[in-house]
Amino acid sequence: MTLTVKDITPLEAYQRIEELGLYSCHRVQIIDVRERHEIETFGKIEASYNVPFSVYESNRDMFTAALIDLVDKEATVIIYCRSGRRSGIVSKYAAEELGFNDVYNVVGGLNQWTDDRLPIKTYANDHSPWVHTIFEHETATAQYIVTDIVSKETYIIDPVLDYDPLDAVVQPRTAKLILEHVNRFGLNVTKIIDTHVHADHLTAAIYLKEQLPSNPEFCIGSNVVEVQKTFLERYNLPPTAFTMEHFDRLVKEDDTWTLGDMIHCSVIATPGHTPACMSYRIGDAAFVGDTLFMPDIGTARCDFPGGSAEQMYTSIHKMYKLWPNGTRIYVGHDYPPATSLRTHMVMTLLGVHKKLNKMIDEEKSMDEYVKLRSERDATLRVPRFIHPSLQVNLRGGLLPQDEPSVHGKATPQTFIKVPIRFRT
Repeated sequence: MTLTVKDITPLEAYQRIEELGLYSCHRVQIIDVRERHEIETFGKIEASYNVPFSVYESNRDMFTAALIDLVDKEATVIIYCRSGRRSGIVSKYAAEELGFNDVYNVVGGLNQWTDDRLPIKTYANDHSPWVHTIFEHETATAQYIVTDIVSKETYIIDPVLDYDPLDAVVQPRTAKLILEHVNRFGLNVTKIIDTHVHADHLTAAIYLKEQLPSNPEFCIGSNVVEVQKTFLERYNLPPTAFTMEHFDRLVKEDDTWTLGDMIHCSVIATPGHTPACMSYRIGDAAFVGDTLFMPDIGTARCDFPGGSAEQMYTSIHKMYKLWPNGTRIYVGHDYPPATSLRTHMVMTLLGVHKKLNKMIDEEKSMDEYVKLRSERDATLRVPRFIHPSLQVNLRGGLLPQDEPSVHGKATPQTFIKVPIRFRT
């Protein structure tokens, strides 16, 4: 069956968005196919995502991948441009070639978006990056490849090395999927970012850095130094076991830069899960690591050494205050509740969290949140891979130094230390 595009006026589009909910990004998705200079001059519809029409013309494969990465084919998709011509072409392509089920083209485009009930959001350093997700199921970790679709400059966020604890084998199976995506589209990776020192998976940052000819900068929050000190003592390691030489850049709050020529990037410190957690806003997308989880889950745990539910509350309210409601929040993990029928999801809008996050909506007090978080943390076991994860990740992703054999064998071996307690 050939799917067709439905034309819709600006007022009808507004009414449809209101009906479905502006921030219900899994029910309605708004696609802007204008060029970035048009957005800077004329603004955009709140919570819309930009994939420039010039990319559709010059690199159809990349345009298609970016659209598919964002749009749920079962959702209502509203596509607009300035007059309706470019959006009409893309709408037809999305329906007839990509199989999107419910596609609307806004006839007249923003030229006719004049009613007072149809507010336009002023540009605020929030161009849209292309976000490709590779979900690693063993540790339920979301890895992100974040690209300026115009220049092809790219960041990799929270990559995973696969670890088999029974065979004691580490391998880059999942990391190779990242390399395949980078190579397929000819991307130029300039940064690899770990949002924090992960305790549930091994980071592939150093492996990827060594594999990529662009020699990307490896970034982590500056408070990694404090985390290193804590776990040197916990694992009874010498001061030389963890060094800073593997981290190229220690990121601090309020650091800024650009992805490509036009996508503004900024950083806020978000301690609570660990002292070194940082969250990165890249255009209209934010990568929050283990702070917020999907709204039906709440937030990450706060009972690790240096963790604090009070700090987590403050960190998340900093996001609520500083970032626009239309910011796409990409989480570090997803653990669908046992009672839920949903599959893994990793993104929703900040406005949804502020209204619906089960642990920390905008109205919940700190005391209420701390009680909820503390009660939940008391039921949790430590992550399965906590000991290898910390001992590798505090080295930037390198395995511990080989130990020479005390029995005269020629091949040194690598070991992970596991603290053990006896309980009666």
